[in-house]
Parts: sequence; C-alpha cells; structure tokens
Amino acid sequence: MSIRHYIDKFILLTWKLHKAQWNRPAELLWLIFAPLFLCCIAVGMRMGITLNERYNSYYAPVDLAQSWADLIGTLQERQKLGKQLNKSSNVFMPQLVLAWAPSDISLFGKIMELSLQELKSMELRNFSECSHMRKAISNEFLFAGVCFERGQIESNHEVTDNHLDEAVLPHFNYTIVFPSELRMFSASFIGDNWKTIYQDDPKTSIVRRLNEGSIDGHLGYVREGFINIQKAISETYLTMVSKPKAGIPKIVLRRFPVDGRIQDPLMHYINRGLPLLIIVGFLFPAQILVWQIVQEKQRQMRLYLINMNIGNIIHFAAWFFKGLAYMLISSLLITVIIKVPWKGNQSLLTQTPWYIILLVLCSYNVAATSFCLLVASFFKNTAFALRVATLLWLLTYMPFFVLWNNREKAVLVIRYIACALPNTVLALICESLLERECFVTSIWIDMRYSVIYNADRICVHQGACIFVITTLVYCAIGLYMDVWNTGETGGGRRKHIPAPAHSGDFTFQERDDSFMPQGSQPVGVKATKIYEVEPSHRRFKIKIKKLCKRYSNNTRGALNSFTWNVYENEVTVLMGHNGCGKTTLLKVLAGLVEPTRGVVMVSDYNIQTERHDASMQLGLALSDDLLLPDLSVADQIRFICMVKGASWKDASEEIETYTQLLHLTHVKHTKVKSLSSQERNLLSIICAFAGGSPVVLIDDIHADLDLVTQALVCNLINEEKSKRTILLVSNSTSLASHLADRLAIMSNGELKCTGSKPFLRNMYGHGFRLTCIKGNAFDLAELRNLLAKYLPNLTVESDIGYKITFVLETKYEDRFPSLFDALEEEMVNLDIISFRLRDTSLDEIFMRFGSEEGDVSGETNLLIEDLNLVLEEADSNGRAKGRRLTQMHIQALFYMRWVLNKRQIPVKVIYLLALLVATACTFSAVLLYGKNYQLIPISFNLTQLHSIDAFVETMSDSLDVLEMQEFFSELLFWYDGHVKVLETADISDFYLLQQSEFNKVVNFRYMFGASFGQDLITVWFNNIPLHAAPYGLNLVHNVIARRFVNEESSIDVTLQPLPFKARVNTLPQTPLSLGGMMAINFSFIFSNIWQGIAIASILEKSFKKQQFLTGVRLSIYSFCLSLFDAIRVVLMSIFMIMMIAVYLSPRHDFHLYIWVFFALIMNGFSVITLSYVLTSICKDPNNAFVAVSFINTIGIIIFTLTVGDRLADMSDAFQLLPQYTFSEIVFKLLFLYEYHWLCKDENIKFVSSKVEKCRITPNCCISYDYWRGNYGVIFDVFMLLCAIMVPLALFLVGEQYTLMACTCLHRAIPKKCIWSEKQDHQARHEGMGAYMVDESVIAERLRVEKLTEQERAELAAVCQGIGKSYGNKSILIRIDLCISKSECVGLMGYNNTGKTTLVKMMVGETRPSHGRIWVGGYSMELERAKCYPLMGYCAQLSILPKDITPREILHIQSKLHGLPTQFAIQVCDALSHLLGFQSCYHQLICLCTTGQVRRITFALAILGDPLLICVDGPPGGIDPNGKRTLYSLTAYMQNRGCSFLYTNLSGLDCERMCQRTPVLYDGQLWTMGAQEQRYRRGYLLEVHFKRKANADISTARSTWDRINQFPVSPHNKLILFVQVKFPEATLQHQQESSMTFFIPRNSTNFSEIFLIIRKDAFELNIEDFYITRNIVTGMQTDLFDRSALKIAT
Repeated sequence: MSIRHYIDKFILLTWKLHKAQWNRPAELLWLIFAPLFLCCIAVGMRMGITLNERYNSYYAPVDLAQSWADLIGTLQERQKLGKQLNKSSNVFMPQLVLAWAPSDISLFGKIMELSLQELKSMELRNFSECSHMRKAISNEFLFAGVCFERGQIESNHEVTDNHLDEAVLPHFNYTIVFPSELRMFSASFIGDNWKTIYQDDPKTSIVRRLNEGSIDGHLGYVREGFINIQKAISETYLTMVSKPKAGIPKIVLRRFPVDGRIQDPLMHYINRGLPLLIIVGFLFPAQILVWQIVQEKQRQMRLYLINMNIGNIIHFAAWFFKGLAYMLISSLLITVIIKVPWKGNQSLLTQTPWYIILLVLCSYNVAATSFCLLVASFFKNTAFALRVATLLWLLTYMPFFVLWNNREKAVLVIRYIACALPNTVLALICESLLERECFVTSIWIDMRYSVIYNADRICVHQGACIFVITTLVYCAIGLYMDVWNTGETGGGRRKHIPAPAHSGDFTFQERDDSFMPQGSQPVGVKATKIYEVEPSHRRFKIKIKKLCKRYSNNTRGALNSFTWNVYENEVTVLMGHNGCGKTTLLKVLAGLVEPTRGVVMVSDYNIQTERHDASMQLGLALSDDLLLPDLSVADQIRFICMVKGASWKDASEEIETYTQLLHLTHVKHTKVKSLSSQERNLLSIICAFAGGSPVVLIDDIHADLDLVTQALVCNLINEEKSKRTILLVSNSTSLASHLADRLAIMSNGELKCTGSKPFLRNMYGHGFRLTCIKGNAFDLAELRNLLAKYLPNLTVESDIGYKITFVLETKYEDRFPSLFDALEEEMVNLDIISFRLRDTSLDEIFMRFGSEEGDVSGETNLLIEDLNLVLEEADSNGRAKGRRLTQMHIQALFYMRWVLNKRQIPVKVIYLLALLVATACTFSAVLLYGKNYQLIPISFNLTQLHSIDAFVETMSDSLDVLEMQEFFSELLFWYDGHVKVLETADISDFYLLQQSEFNKVVNFRYMFGASFGQDLITVWFNNIPLHAAPYGLNLVHNVIARRFVNEESSIDVTLQPLPFKARVNTLPQTPLSLGGMMAINFSFIFSNIWQGIAIASILEKSFKKQQFLTGVRLSIYSFCLSLFDAIRVVLMSIFMIMMIAVYLSPRHDFHLYIWVFFALIMNGFSVITLSYVLTSICKDPNNAFVAVSFINTIGIIIFTLTVGDRLADMSDAFQLLPQYTFSEIVFKLLFLYEYHWLCKDENIKFVSSKVEKCRITPNCCISYDYWRGNYGVIFDVFMLLCAIMVPLALFLVGEQYTLMACTCLHRAIPKKCIWSEKQDHQARHEGMGAYMVDESVIAERLRVEKLTEQERAELAAVCQGIGKSYGNKSILIRIDLCISKSECVGLMGYNNTGKTTLVKMMVGETRPSHGRIWVGGYSMELERAKCYPLMGYCAQLSILPKDITPREILHIQSKLHGLPTQFAIQVCDALSHLLGFQSCYHQLICLCTTGQVRRITFALAILGDPLLICVDGPPGGIDPNGKRTLYSLTAYMQNRGCSFLYTNLSGLDCERMCQRTPVLYDGQLWTMGAQEQRYRRGYLLEVHFKRKANADISTARSTWDRINQFPVSPHNKLILFVQVKFPEATLQHQQESSMTFFIPRNSTNFSEIFLIIRKDAFELNIEDFYITRNIVTGMQTDLFDRSALKIAT
C-alpha cells in the first residue's frame, strides 16, 4: 500500500478519536484541567508564603581552641551531674581520656605527648593493641582513641627539640576512633551520629544545610573534637619530620561564604511535592486514555478496523498522538502556571526558564503516553485495565523514594529500573531543578549539582534522552502486544491456512466449486441433513468448507464441520436454536473470530489468508460493539463509509439516503449512546449497507423492533438485494418467510437443511394447521368429538394459552369442507372466538431441524409436570421465613460475592504484587542498609570521592606558596579532580571575600578549597557535604608534607566509629522518615486497592434490583456488601501488619501494630464507603473509580506538601480529607513508636531528662501515648470515623430513597395531562382526530378511581395516573391500568412509546413523575419492601453479572427466595432443562448467547412464584422452540396464580396468551384491547406469492422494474380473481410478496373460500395462504398493521 493510504487512514482515525472526545465535553475539560488543578495547589502555597531575603554571609576562621574548651566544659558538667545523681559514665558522658595504640613504638607516644599541648584537659592512656583500645573505649566510655598504623616504623626513634633525628618512611596513617553517637547535640538524638555511610546528610535539605548557622560544619567535626585531634596529630607529625628550620605555615579552617539571595521557603515544601503534583495530575488523563483504548478493543472495533486494512501501527499512532495532544495542552498550561509571578516577581520556579520546564513536561508527556499505550495493550477489560493502570502509575513513582532516601547506596538495578519509569525520571529531574532554585540567581545552565555524588542527579538533557529511549521501548512492546493479540501478522490469534486450489472465477456450468455435497441424500423424517440441489446458473458469494470453532477443549464446538454456500444477490436467512453457533458463524465470516479449522471464501478471497480483501467486501450489523458510542449518528455512518473507501461527499449522500429510509433523520446529530436500543439496531443496519458493501451480514439485532420498524428494514433489504448478497440471522419465521430467497437451518453447530422455501415446504410439508382461539367456556373434549367425526386420529400440535392447534392431514382434504361448515355452526356452542387455517409453516420445519440436541420441546408438558411436583413438595414443606430466611439471605449474598471475587484472581495477584512493591519501597533503607545498621570507617583520602571539584588561590608570590599550589593541583589531578585556580588583583584579600560571580556557585559546585599564604594557609570547606572539613584539612596536610618533608609523603586519616551503644540505629536515617514514607506509600496503594475492591463489589449493581425483588431488605443487602468488603480489608490489613512486623523485627510493639491495623481498617472503610456513594451517583463505575482516585490523591498530596519530618508540621485544617487523616495517623504512630523506643534506653532517658532538662527530642520526661497526649491520634481517629459514617449514611439514605421508599411518588397530575383528557373526550364525541382514545380506557380509569383498598388487594397490580417526564418531554401520560391475578396482559405499542419505562416504574427501577402504583394491595410509595417480593422482572437488556454461571445465579436467587437447598437444586435444574439453557448451565454468562441470557432472566423472574411478573425482553431473540416453552411455562405459572405483563409480544402471540392487549401510543393508553373487543365477524384471506427468481447479475435493474409492471403480475391477477369469485371482498393490505383481503361474513363461508383458493393456487402463483374466521380489528390493526403496510408500500 502507498504512503498516502497510511496517511489517509491515520487522518481518519485521528478525526474519529478527536470527534469522539469533543462529544464528551466534561471529560475533555477533565483531561486538560485535572493536571492544572493540582498544580494550583502549589500556586496557593506560593501566594501564601512570605519570601525571606538573606544577605551575604561571611564566616570568620574557626576558633578551634574555643570550640575545644566548650566541648571539654560541657562534658565536665555532665560528669559532675552524673556524680551528683550517682550515674556512671556512658556514651554521652565519657571520661576525658584519649587512648592511643600501639604503645611499643616511641614515635607514636611522642606524637601524642606533643599533641596533648593542643588538647588540653585530656588524659592519655596507651594500649598495646588497637583492639584492646577499642574495647576499652566501648566498655569504659573513654572520650576517643587514636590507632596508628605500624607500617615499617621502627620501635624507637630519637627525638631532639621535637624533631626526629633520622628520616622515617614518608607514609603516615592513623585512625581516630570515636563512638558512633555524637556527644554535642542540639535538638534530637535521632540521627545524631557520624553518618559515615553517607556522603551527604540524608535528613536535612540543602537549603537548611546552606543556612546552617554553625561555622564548623553541620555534622560537627569541630564541635565533637575530631578536627582538633586530626589537626594536632597531623601537624605534630609534620613538625617532627620536617627540617628543624622549616617553618610550617599556620593552618585555619574557614567555611564558604553564602551569597545573599531571596530565600524561598516554598522550596522546602515542594521539593518532593511538585513532581508529585505533576505526576498525579497526569494520572487522570492517563486513566482516561487507557480506558478509551481498552474500551475500543473490548467492543471489537479495533479488530474490525484491522480487518478493514487499518493496521495496528495506524491505530497505535492515532491513539498516541491523540493522548499526547491533550497532555501537551495541559503541559503548556502548567508551564504558564509555573512561570507566572504570583507573588511579587516570584513564580513557582523563578530561576528555571520556561522553555526548560516545557521541554521537561513535553518529553515526559511523550513517555507517559507510550506508557499508557503499553499498559492498554495487555488488557481487554476496561475496569481491570483502569485499576491496574492506576496502580502501575503510582508504583512507577515509588522508586524515586528509594533513590531519594538511599542516595549513597549504589544499587545499580534500582537505578536502571528507575530510568525505565517515566514518573521516577521526572521526579529526579524536578529534584535537580528544585535544587538549582536554591542556588542559581543568574544565567541558567544545564549543570547538575555534583559536589559529592554526581551519579544520582539527572539533568534535563539526560532526562529528555531517557524519555525518548523509554518511549521507543514502550511503543515497541505495546505495538508488539497489539499485533500479537489481534493476530495481524501471525500472532496467537491468526493461523495460516493454505488457500484452496481453486481461487479463480466461479464456473457457471459445473458445481465443482461447491463445497456442498452433491450426491444423493437421505430424505424423510429421519433425515438429519437435507440440502437442495444447487442450480448451476447461480454464483456463489460465500463458500464455507468444514468450518470448526471450539472455544475451549472442555466445551462443545460452536461450529462442527459446517459446510455451506451462499448465493450472490440473494437474501439468505439463517435460523437455528439459541446457542447453535449462528453469531459465531457470522463473526468468523467477518474475521472477528478465528476458526479452529476450515476454509471460508468471501468473493473469491480466503478469509484466513486474504483477510483485508475479504473484509472489504463485507458490511456488518452484528451488535452494538461495532458502534462508537460517542460519535453522532451522522459521524458514525460517515466513519464507516470512509473506512470502506468512500469520499466525504459520497458519505454525506449515503447519510441522507439511509437515515431517511429508516426514519432516523430526527436523530442524525444525536450521539449513538443516547439512542434507544431499537435506534441503535437501525444504525447498525445502516452501517452494514453504507459504503456499498457487496456482502451484508445482519445478526438477529432486529428481534426487538416493532412491526413498523421491521417493515422499514424489510423494505431496505428488498431494495438492496438485487445488488448485494445479504445473509440475515433471525429466529422469526414470519420475517424469514417474508424476506428469504433461501433458508438454512442449523443446530448444534451443524447445517441441517438449506434450500428455497418451496423446496423446504414441499419436502417437509405435512398437512394443514387448524388453530382455534378459545373462549372462557371452551370445552376441548367437545371440540375433539366434533373433529373426530371427520378426521380420525387427529393430532394436537400445541395447546398453549388461548390457542389450540390441530394437524389436518392432507389425505383427508376432501373432508375439510364439511368439517369447516360444522365448525362454523358450532362456534358459539364450543365458545370458539376465531379459527384459522394455514398450510405448513416454517415453524414446523424449524421444530424438526432447528431444535437443539437433547431439546425437550416435545416433552414440555412432562417437564412442567416434574417442575410442578418439585414446587408442590417445596410448598408443602414451606419456604423459609423469619430468622431462617434472613440467614439464607446472608448466606446467598455472601456466596454471590465470593463467587464474583474468586473470578478476579488476576486482579488479586496484581494487588498483592503492588503491596509487596510498596512495602519494599517503604522499607528500602532497611533492605539496603540492614536492621541495626552500624557505621563504617571513612578514610579522608581523595580516593573515597566520586568526583572532586576544588579551587586554590595563592596569597603570595613566594616559591613555597607556588610550590604548595602546584602540589595541591597535582594531588587532585592524580585523583581525577577538577581544580579552579583563582586569580585576584589584590593578593592580600581572599577571593571568596570579594563580590564576584564565583561566590554564587561556590556552594553548589565545590567541596573545598585552599588559600596558600607565606605564613597562613586557609582551608575552605563547604557546609553542605557532611565530611568536607576533614577532607580539605587532610589534603592541605598532604600538600605540606610533600613540600616540607618529601615529595612522596602522604598522610591518611580515618574515622572509625565504634558500634552503637544507644538504641538509635535500628532504622537508617533517610531524607523522608519511615513514618512519612509509610504514610505516603500506604495511602497511595491502599486507597486504590480499597476503591478497586469496593467498585468491583458493586459492578453488578444493575442486578441489584433482582436481589431486592426476592425480598432482601436493604439493611441485609448493605450489611452483606459492607461486611464482605470489610473482611477483605481486614485480611489485607493483617497481611500488611505481618509485613511491617517482619521489617521492624526485633523491635516489636504490639500497641503499634494494633493501631496501624486499626488505621488501615478505618482507611479501607472510608474509601469503600466513599466508593459506594460515588458509584451510586455515577452511571459508569469507571467514572466513580476516577472520582474516588481524585479525592484520595488530593489528601495524599496535601499531606506530602505540608507535613515534613516533625510532628509539629501537621495541621488539622485538612482533616476532612480521609487520606490526609490516615497519613497523619500513620505518621504520628511511627514517630511516637520511635520516640517511645528511644526513651527505653536508660542513657538517652537520663540525658534527655536530667542533662538537657527535657529540651530535646525525644522528650523522655513525658510518656508518648498513641491515644492521648499532644500527639495522640484521638482526634484523627474521630475524623476518620466521620469519613466512614457520613458517606455510609449518604449511601444508605440514597439507596433507601431510590430502592425502597420513594416518598415523592404521589404527585398531582400535571395540567397538560388533564388537558389531554379533555381533548380526548371532545374527539370521541365530535369525531375528531385520526386516533381516538377508546371507551375502554375511560372505563379502566373510572374503575381504578373507584377501587377500594380491599378491591386493590384482590388485584395483582394497579396503576393510577402514572406519568413520566424528562424535562419538558412527556414519555407517559396518565396511565391507568389494573392487572388481575392470574391474568396475562400484553402491552402493545411502537418502539419508544414508553412500554419499557412503564415496566421499570412498576418494578421500582424508575421513579414516576406522578401517580401511584399498588402491587398486591401494597403501595409502592409507602410499602415498597412488601411489594418487591411479589414481583418478578425480566429486563429487555441483560442485567446479569457476567462473571457468574447460570447455575450459580439460579441457586443464589432460589436461596434468596427461601427455597431449601435440596429443593432449590431440583427447581433450578428443572428450569434449566425446561427453558433449554442446560448446555450453558455451567458456563459464565458472558459466554452465553442473547437468547440464552433471556431464557435465564425469565427463569429468574418466575423463580419465586411472584404475584406479578413483568417481562420486557422475551420472547424477542428466542427461537420458536424456546418461545413455545416460554408460553407453556407462562400458562403454567398463571395456573399457580401468577400474573404477567408482556411488552414484546407479537399480535399472534398476544392472541395466544393475553386476555387484554392495551395499546400505548404517544405515551397514552388508546385502548385496553379486551378479548371480546378485538374480533369482528368476517373472513380474512391472506395470500403469499412464490418469490420470483432473481435476475442474473448481468441483467440491468431497470429491466426487472419493467417486468414487474406487466399487467399480468400475480397481484393484478389475484385482484381480478377475487373480484370475480368474491365480489364483496375488499383489499386491505398489499405488499411485494403478499396480499390480504377482507370478505364479509354473509357473502360466503369458510369452506367455499378454502376450495376456491386451493383449486387455483398454482395458477395464481400462490405459495401459501391463511384463512381466518372472525378477524382481529380495532386499535391494534389501525395502529400497527395498517401503518406498517403503508410504510411498506
């Protein structure tokens, strides 16, 4: 294909996607503004935070002597206090003893003695071995120790005037040993240690370290005395080994100055909050995108378009650019939000240029969109995909916490994984940008902060590259999965089947191209497969050979060696029982289902190997799945036309043509999802014909259409069949008789018979059928006696309802006239209202061949008797009542939720994995550093640094200074360091003390530096890194050693912390505390898991009505729903507590576990109850899921932004948000746990309470109670309980209002209804109006008004003044109707006249706008709970849960009805056999066909012997066998006292079943249609002509039009014939293939009509005929038959 083809198809798909999105304006606004709204939270903080201006800060040289004196003074005071309180020394009150080892080397002893001059008030103690010294320091709590490295140093050295008399080896190494705990703390014990496992402070932000007031470094190397010891020992050594006259310069330490700037406190809050705002903001567009993509695949639209040569690549690209477009719009708006100066001249990111922000967001959008497409490629269920996508989106952010909390731990696996996660990469980029905001005040450059650990930061250009690479990887995987799932290029679905040998033009003379058997075939009643011999002049359009389809190995094949040919330019009707494989066959032909084996040819193209070409020949009208719900009707037709290759202009013409033909012009601009089900069916048919498809496949989607609409469809098919091949699936024998050129009947996946209608009738015609309409006093025995006089061995074919049908064998045809005359004479005595004679119909042929294997149609009466025995036995034993019934309700509801829950194992596995990942991220520090971690020695050697950036300046031109500068640079060069040489015009002043641009970058670029003077060396250090001071000092000592001792000299100093003595090392220190991590991660994960659980529990809310109709009380239903979800919450919370206990072991605190467990349960309940409320409001549970996600994330984000690492940071202003409250509880509990554990240490408790006088944290003077106290959770628990109870109360009130007690039902009748009534009265008396309200309606209204309470109790149902309006549109206007007990009422009317609305109001599913309803004497307004058990409901559309089997749902419903288990099983099994869904009894309902589902729904409706059964769907979509069984069961249930209200019966079916047939027209009842009113005397002759053979494809259509106008046409011939034979006959209806005449009663008789028509049937080209005595008349014919025929003609 050409590139232009791909471009055109891409543009078409893009147009479709954007058009659909624009038709959802609310969702469109949500897509664009949801990320923007979250960023507005940061804007609000920006506007509320005051900026602080900081001036230049210059720090004087560190006064080491004073700091040493302060240290010694503090320790002496502690010792004194300890003696007063009889407290021995401990790690915080050490002895002022400085130990050293080994003692056998005199040089070391001399160094220590000389060093003691600088370390005043300190005693020396030597040890022979360093191990002994360390043990003594640990046990005796000595101040510190020095362990010298022996090397090759001799034991004795002579020292003269503090100088060595002989040279020593140039390498001098020693280790300073300190306890891990610090002695000089200021605010807290927590985290106060040497932190040698980190290069940077994990607890304090860069801003805080930069603003630290201390001049000796944040860690306190000076305060703790380490620098003093290091400086004293190293300089003493240098003095001793240098030349006696060489003067070593004085060395001082000095901190980098801090440049003046505007300090933005907002950076402290958004350092991790801003990326979270952006990431969570784009979660909602991502949810919508995944939802839409999976929805398209779920509806099979994707597969259809692929078959139409629009491949996965085009789909993928169209969806990618569609999702990216709206994300880019959001990013542009976010960029504006971030850069707008909201306060003064300060924006959210003042220093970062707008194009950098836009670049980051756009590149992130590209990666995020590809991530969405990747996730969507794995799923075909929207609810599942939406939940998983949300979890994955949040999980891909959590590795950022691992990297952020463990920066010093080089875990390459985590780092590589993080680079593959767009959310983590964005967070890392934002981290770099936010750090820059703290420093950069001039030109922005893409340079990361890299003082110590340059590997952790991701700069902008690196992030953009990662996003691009990630996008390519995700797109490749997603596209591969799409291709694999759809089988576009040989994936799991597609199988390569070689094309048959014949692939050319079909031959006309020979039938070698036929796949059908051409030899002799068995005939007769026992024949199983009968095929008409194929004519040689007809061309095949579809050929099927040995087609097989099996969905699973343990089920019966849907198609079993199916072989068939379909002729060109004919209407072929395929019939078969429900579940026989008709829809599967059409989907195989359409390429939507892959066959197991076999060959299918469509227009010479093999559907397996030439799918694109074959699919382009097809027009499909299968179901709603191929409709796009968000497009308008016109756009839907236009899209299908253009997919088939039509131009925009041609598509517009077809839109006008077909919408006019099927009367859809008024809804042309209406969205597809707003159409009624009947209008959607018509639209599907239009889409099949639109675009000029040569082959049209139509499934049984017209089953629910009224007669008028069916006539429109028939006209369209008849108009188009001369130029198309139409394959129509239908179980309507009347429709098949009217349309079919050729019929085929299949059963159990096999073709049983096929041929033209005359062939089938001649082959299987078996006599005539005499049907009698029974009156109330009908006597079957007398009728049998009468008929037996003329016909022996008379067979009753069916006796259902008011119709009884006899088989009149042809061999007794000469006796028929006498029989008819006798029957007419005895009609009154026999109470026969009407009778009809007809030839063998297609129903009989279907009964023979279309029955399912093991079908019980012939044994219906026997099975009903068996069912009756079981029900009578159950009635005699009594159904459960009272407490026992309540127990059964609880058991059944729990069992149902257990069944639905166990079918969601994949979701549960993903939830479990999400919990494990979230827990691992939360406790990542424990996993990486281990429990009870210990500090490691740190050597202040340049080899320990990842990268080194330093500066040097000279303060003198002397040779010594220049040489020291060279040595400084040389040392850094050998260690891959970078040195900046500072040059100043005034060498007397330090460069850092001058105002320059260098000062603005020095704190985030350089770690240390040196200023070399003749007599003074200044060591500059950065206060941000932890260990900069000793590194810089040791480097300068090495420079001096090389200059004044030996060029090979080196000094290495190591800090070795001893194992912890206090309880401060269980959990490693991280930037975000364990409480904060647990609060954020658990809130994110659990909130989404809880809401997924809740929404999954109520996905079957459409089936909820059926449960209430069994008598389940709202309290029981709500209790079971909540308790089941609560059990799942409890189990998951227990699992979580076990995980926490594993991580916190061995520091167990059972009170903590209980409180966290309690918090998890309350959080789960709060999310679940909120989900209940929103799901009851939203029509689509997925919308509720998104809404709950938004509410939950708001609370988590606010907690992340506002709460730091202190308990005092929390605010009660946001307690209304449940997730904020939960996070606060967890945060408090973990902090209180840590404080409580620390205070258990006696030394910490003594120092806190006695030494520091309760001024530091933790304050061990108080008791840290989880419940009470300043930081107790009592108020938080109360607010979380409110978050549970308020939504729960709203949910129960809403359910009570909508389901159980609508107190506003009884409203005054609107004036327009009263006006309509007056108009009807005037029309009746003045003869106005085309249709007038019948007197029976007025009589019914008066009857309803006069009913007493006792009389209403004797009726099944009463409707008084019922009306329904939507806005200004009235659907129903004042409906008054009574239904007696055991009565069957057939409600008739056009589609969209309000029949379904009336039924929904009667069962309480829809609230009437006005009027009242009583059921069994109970008011639906006041006593709805008593009304529900008296009703059964069979809906038009499936309301059954898809993940449950018919057996399970029947057993559940039977238990809800109170049937004991043993009887419930028998009743359910009996109904499954009787109604014919035993073959799918153990399959999921989602695998059942439409007819089978309607049978199951009918079984549920009658299961509890309700007083009133409302049937809205069946018998539509049910095969003739099933209809007969359904009617037989209806009659049986009427005998048991049940009343029926049908809305979908045909006229003949109403005649069979119903005493009354009220007619709805324009929202009003126009007649009640009582049986005695429906018939009038006379005869009705209906004649069907033989269908003419279709023209050859080479014959022009105009030729056949001329032929049809010949005066000798069958219609004209019959008219002339009737005028001669029956002069008083009048023509009533005329169609293409039939005519109907009315003959007055006095002009002839039944037998004369029969003899005349029977004699001349062949000459008149009559195929079959119907003769009826006493025909149906009145409003039924006026409103339906006549209107239909007017449209048809």
